[in-house]
Amino acid sequence: MRKFKGALSAGVCFVLALTTGAVAAQVRSPSPQGSATPLVAGATYDPAVSTVASVLGYDSGGRITPAADLRRYFDALKAAAPDRVVLGSSAVSHEGRPVFWAAIGSPRNIARLDQIRANARALADPRRTTRAQADALIADQPVIVWLANSVHGDEISPADASLATAYHLLASRDPAVQGWLANTVVLVVPSQNPDGRERFLQSFNAGFGTQANPDPLSAERDQPWPGGRFNHDLFDLNRDWFIQTQPETRGHAALIREWRPQVVVDAHEMGTDESFFFPPEAQPLNPWIAPSTLESREIFGRNTARWFDRAGQAYFNRQVFDAFYPGYGDGWPGYLGAVSMTYEQGSARGLEARRSSGEILTYRDTVRNHTLAALATIETASVNHNRLLNAFYAYHADGVAGRGAYVLGRNAADPIATDRLASLLVKSGVEVGRAQAGFTACGQSWPAGAYVVNLSQPQRRMAEVLLARDVAVPADFLAEQERRRARGLGDEIYDVTAWSLPLLFNVPSERCATAPTVAVAALSETLRPASNIADPEAAYGYLVTPGMAGTELMTAALRQGVALRSMDRPFTHAGRRWPSGTLVIPRTGNAADLTGRMQALATETGAEIVGIADSWVSDGPSFGSGDAVALKAPSVALAWDAPTNPTAVGATRYVLERRLGYPVTVVRTENLGRADLSRFDVIVLPSAYGDYKGTLGAGGVTHLKAWVEQGGVLIGLGSATRMLTDPANGLLASRRQQAAGGEAEGGDGKLIETQAAYDRFIHAGDRSPDSVAGVLARAEVDPEHWLSSGVSPTLNVLVQGSDIYSPLTRDEGTNVVRFPAADQLLASGQLWAENRKQLAFKPAVMASSQGSGWVIAFVQDPTFRGYMTGLDAIFANAVFRGPAHAGR
Repeated sequence: MRKFKGALSAGVCFVLALTTGAVAAQVRSPSPQGSATPLVAGATYDPAVSTVASVLGYDSGGRITPAADLRRYFDALKAAAPDRVVLGSSAVSHEGRPVFWAAIGSPRNIARLDQIRANARALADPRRTTRAQADALIADQPVIVWLANSVHGDEISPADASLATAYHLLASRDPAVQGWLANTVVLVVPSQNPDGRERFLQSFNAGFGTQANPDPLSAERDQPWPGGRFNHDLFDLNRDWFIQTQPETRGHAALIREWRPQVVVDAHEMGTDESFFFPPEAQPLNPWIAPSTLESREIFGRNTARWFDRAGQAYFNRQVFDAFYPGYGDGWPGYLGAVSMTYEQGSARGLEARRSSGEILTYRDTVRNHTLAALATIETASVNHNRLLNAFYAYHADGVAGRGAYVLGRNAADPIATDRLASLLVKSGVEVGRAQAGFTACGQSWPAGAYVVNLSQPQRRMAEVLLARDVAVPADFLAEQERRRARGLGDEIYDVTAWSLPLLFNVPSERCATAPTVAVAALSETLRPASNIADPEAAYGYLVTPGMAGTELMTAALRQGVALRSMDRPFTHAGRRWPSGTLVIPRTGNAADLTGRMQALATETGAEIVGIADSWVSDGPSFGSGDAVALKAPSVALAWDAPTNPTAVGATRYVLERRLGYPVTVVRTENLGRADLSRFDVIVLPSAYGDYKGTLGAGGVTHLKAWVEQGGVLIGLGSATRMLTDPANGLLASRRQQAAGGEAEGGDGKLIETQAAYDRFIHAGDRSPDSVAGVLARAEVDPEHWLSSGVSPTLNVLVQGSDIYSPLTRDEGTNVVRFPAADQLLASGQLWAENRKQLAFKPAVMASSQGSGWVIAFVQDPTFRGYMTGLDAIFANAVFRGPAHAGR
């Protein structure tokens, strides 16, 4: 921000933020340069290094710095200390903002930065670096300390703390700091999520008055939907590390793989009433975390505690924040051998906040605490230089000493899914080979082209944590959760307990005790899809197999106006059996350049396309029958704004627009209840935090129902199913169930004679089953329904929360996907026993015709976090094949 100078009233300064083109409402007098008490007590600084105040017009923590001004300050540091600072960029956000980084070190280390990166990669591969060579490298190799800040855009203080941290490292006159920089290179990512930060600042500035208002209800601190937490696509970037759907995550992950840091800090904020969290973490701990990593986290925690005690700052650890899910910013880097840690500061969510105790928490307080934690971390890394680098080398040597292999086969209904899974593993640093011949492993035969992940590799633990069918939650932790649930206290599981990539992609896999001896070709990150068309000049036209690639071809063809049909049932043509969902693309009715278009689509998607000379079908429905349904490019609306869950909206839009390449119209939810909807063929209601009916009103629900009856396709995802199944709405006959066995006993003056009777009595008020953090459950598909065209006979569904629904009867609709018996249901994760029993034979996907239209309910969100890839086909069927089966 730039300060306007001139004759102003005493103590008042008006500020204009020119960096974002918006007026900044943070109207607060900045302290004169150098007048503020240093964030680090007793520190003195070199005046040749630019202060935050001299560049931005306020001291660190005086205002919330916009994303562009974060870069402006680091540019000033680079100009002041060009031999000690290097700047770079890892990505560009969807809104065009760079995600930049700064490397800070001694002149000697900055001058040899390329060699330092190469040395780190050498230490990460003991197959090419002997122990003696490693010792020689470690003697002169700095520890790479990675400070990643503000992955959530409304967690604002870490980014501003990065300015103060960088200034202290470059300007401090303390000789100890120069010693740190001789032993370390510090890489700072000031803002991992610049788009979210700017969204937060826009709402903050709009609500700001003449001075900071700490009231919890003040508009400056009350973010409108969707809030600043998420990036442009409304993804929680802290859950995206192993799936890498977003440019910010992809770029950051690639940068970490290039540098291979030994220490990683992911700096966050939490609730205003909280103090500061740093490791050790809470239980449960993922069993694939190396013991040496846990020991090092304890060392870092103890020194950070020493700094906080000296500053009189409260903190906590071993509570709330666990280390089980590998998709966090402190999880994924840990499986690359880093000592990775989450730091969390109670947030002011503005310049001041009133805690429930009445205490005022200032933004400067929060910036100071993150600065102290960062400096404590750098000091710890410097002091423990040899230990950290030796442990880093040993971590990868332990991986090379591993045994066994994972083999990835192909799902017949979606063969390209395996290729994409293999490519994704490479993005996490896992070495993957493609078999050059058929082979035997795990007691079965595998064809050429199957993928082999040999576990004798440096990233063995990364491979295990991502590919294991199940990662067990520690038994003692589970026992404690069962005790808590019995007392109605709720469990302490922080996030999902299942994420197996083969299950998410619906790809067959096996873990073999020994690696196969077949020759393999190493896979690169960029895997080009096969693009050959069999008989491209065939007279009649083309058949396209369904699945992931076929779905992407379908959506692209629809956008281009290609005439095509979808087969609702299997058929035989020219001696080959084709599955339901096969696309028929005839030359008749299409443009003369159809061959060229198909060749381009083959290159773009990798779909299997076969040219056919005629339309004769020897078994099954003909291409001119009612089972060959003409598809059209549907107009799709997606509910936007309250009460939807922003990440659910973001994931659904991502799957449709970025993965399937099909644009949608996002419509504010309240408008769906009153606007003319006749232009839309499909309306998707994502999972919601609140009640759709409360936003739409009874008249709005009636409006939607009338649209369905006139030929619309209404699709509810996750908790949106609650509105569809509300008996007052008349949309879907299924009903949400209460917990089984919850009837009251001992009421009305009856005696309670046993502990068991007492337990049943106090739980009788439970309205629903206990919530599930997130597991992968097997589900079975009805092959006779059009919604299952081209879909695998079994799917893996991520089950969260407590919603369980009764099956539809035949006259009410179809349970297109349902869960199997209780003993066959769980694929991965921790599922409470009573939930498993109650989920058995209950629907996962339901479809019911209403008038000329359809109501389709996905009880669990098929687009969750953008990583339920194995459910893309059935979700796409609802969106793109649904209108073809409606009577509009």
